[in-house]
Amino acid sequence: MLSKIYLGLLAISFAAMAFFTYYSWSWLQSIGQPKAAVEGYEYHANLACIFLVISGIVLLMLANGVLWATQRAWAMWATFTYVAIFVIVRYFWLGEEFFRYKKTNGMFDGSFSLGPVMGAILVVVAAVLVFANQFGSVRLYRKMYSKVEPDTELVSEPHPEPETPSE
Repeated sequence: MLSKIYLGLLAISFAAMAFFTYYSWSWLQSIGQPKAAVEGYEYHANLACIFLVISGIVLLMLANGVLWATQRAWAMWATFTYVAIFVIVRYFWLGEEFFRYKKTNGMFDGSFSLGPVMGAILVVVAAVLVFANQFGSVRLYRKMYSKVEPDTELVSEPHPEPETPSE
């Protein structure tokens, strides 16, 4: 049941992020005033970023529940994939479109965008966080639900005396 809830929430989050991404991009296709287009893009792109962070955290919490219920980590890595896709879209495609739009309209005079570098760093950070979360969850589960076995080293058994060679 928890897996179905997770998949439903993942689908809703994916659809919402796809909408925010498209809507942010549509502001860059505006034929109106460039300043208004930039403000609209920044507003919706920031809203998408906030939504991505919040939905990623909620999905990761549900993924922990799925991990504990099924002993499979597929939900954690699905959450990572969701976050990585939209970070890559935001920083490698949409951010570069925004950079070109501002440069084309004379609103920015720089020649280099740090967006792709930031996107790559964020994907690596997300992967490390998901791996650390999975590692910690699995260790905690094993510690809480491990079978208690008697310590065999504490029980002293008589050791046979070494035989001495007879003459």
